[in-house]
Amino acid sequence: MQPSVFPETPLRYPGAKKKVIRRLHPFLSIEHDEYREPFVGGGSVFFGKPLSQHSWINDADPDVAALFKAMKKYPEQLCDLVRSNPPTLALWDDLKMSQPDDELRRGFRTLFLNRTNYSGILRANPIGGRAQNPKYPIDCRWNPETLCLQIMACSRWLRKTKITTWGFDKVIRHPAKGRRVLLFLDPPYYHKGNSLYQVGMKPKEHHRLAQLLSGLDPDEMKFVLTYDDCPEVRELYSGWAHLHTEKWFYSTVKSTVKKRELGHELIVTNFEVPSIGQAMNTKAEG
Repeated sequence: MQPSVFPETPLRYPGAKKKVIRRLHPFLSIEHDEYREPFVGGGSVFFGKPLSQHSWINDADPDVAALFKAMKKYPEQLCDLVRSNPPTLALWDDLKMSQPDDELRRGFRTLFLNRTNYSGILRANPIGGRAQNPKYPIDCRWNPETLCLQIMACSRWLRKTKITTWGFDKVIRHPAKGRRVLLFLDPPYYHKGNSLYQVGMKPKEHHRLAQLLSGLDPDEMKFVLTYDDCPEVRELYSGWAHLHTEKWFYSTVKSTVKKRELGHELIVTNFEVPSIGQAMNTKAEG
């Protein structure tokens, strides 16, 4: 029996789908018994849909994967670290320079930097800067009790979930466990991805991803792919995939200087979606 309330990821992730998960539900509601995410990122989509019989999340960034593994295996210890380490610039400096080799502390480092860096970007500067803006200081996104509630809820969701740090091609090509596989893919944005994430993708890798997906049999493996809407991506999926256009606001730290940016996104599938609400479903033409 599926729970009525889904977990909420503790991660603030660039391009996260947390606030638009309802708009993705029609695409994710097709029948499947195995679910894979080659680019799990913050995990908003994984935690925002019912669990499948077989679940597999993957991220090529070992820091991101370490947090999911820590939430799965050591949730209580991770919560202890969250409660006992209130954010300060001194702690930020220490963790920024550290390279922990165990999953628990590496996972905590990822969570700490994600919650204390601008827009959740792991290699960004701390919220509030070195001078510390009193309106938005370094701890303005750090609520220990809320984070621990999220960690514990996510841990229950992850109990039977496979977590890896493979390349996307290996995840896609791996033999199926279920009879009907659904792939959800949210790769780094074509244009801005390399500035937002520690592990990005080169144009040739975006091209290779499209080649892999074009070779899938929709009767065996269906995919839902989200991307920034740009000519390069449209060209890669033109003629053979279904393109659905969407717009939503990207989340950032509140600012009196910079307004939230309206993003133009593509949702790409290799199958027709029965009901997509207000999304526009068109078969791309070459």
